[in-house]
Amino acid sequence: MLVRSNIRGLQTFCVAAQHLSFKEAASDLCLTPSAVSHQISELEGHLGAKLFKRSTRSIALTNEGAALYQDISPSLKTIEDATDKIRKSETRDSLLVQLPEFFASELLMPHINEFTSENREIDLNIEGLDVEGELNSEADITVVLTRKTPKARKVARLFPISYMPVCSPSRVKDVGSEDEAVINVINNSTLMLHKARPNAWHQWAENAGLSKLNPGKIIFVDSMFALARAAEQGVGIALLPLPVSHDWLNTGSLIPLHTNHLVTEDFYWILINGNSSRQRSALLFFQWMLDKFQKYR
Repeated sequence: MLVRSNIRGLQTFCVAAQHLSFKEAASDLCLTPSAVSHQISELEGHLGAKLFKRSTRSIALTNEGAALYQDISPSLKTIEDATDKIRKSETRDSLLVQLPEFFASELLMPHINEFTSENREIDLNIEGLDVEGELNSEADITVVLTRKTPKARKVARLFPISYMPVCSPSRVKDVGSEDEAVINVINNSTLMLHKARPNAWHQWAENAGLSKLNPGKIIFVDSMFALARAAEQGVGIALLPLPVSHDWLNTGSLIPLHTNHLVTEDFYWILINGNSSRQRSALLFFQWMLDKFQKYR
């Protein structure tokens, strides 16, 4: 019997088979391409068969994948049509919210039940946005990270971000707080940072008044979550954004290597887009976000 995750995987498989693209399937399903790939890999593991032939630039259905798509796509379409009839029979708004993936996972999702419980007539579609991702013109609400005030129908500044060097507790258990000791640890460790901020480590060292920063290796990562996870697993020392990373520090899975923050001029902003037709629902979510994160301003 298929468990719930496999049923979800079948839906994801059908959308990917229709587009022959994990990226386009992710856009339709409001997921990331890596999440689509992961769900399909889980389904392939459950079925014991490969469903797609994967190459660097494209995917194609295997014989097993083509047969599965032909057999199940009519049934999934029937299920979708039946549920849509019920949804359309009620007066509801479906609000599309696009925001950076790390913001979504670390700040929004732990609190989202508060909004949905208070606003049961609003359905939320959460869509991830990576650093170099394109803004979805169909989104009602967008959260962006920038130092310039964005242009939109309605704009508000959420909070600024700063960066702090963090690592697993085991890496620095015998290191004191002296600057010389910190520099020694840094120069004998792998340093990690997001590829969008290639000079951040040197900026942090200069801001902290530390000299002789000369690490042996630097790893650039395009995902803040992957960066935090690598630091937690002891791969190296990472520069992570605050307050987005607070939970990693509060739980003790990561600890600060130094008290100095790299303060930036970047802010998270929340926007109501000009083409949104769901103004009442958008305003409710907009104000809830401002109230929820006002402590970080």
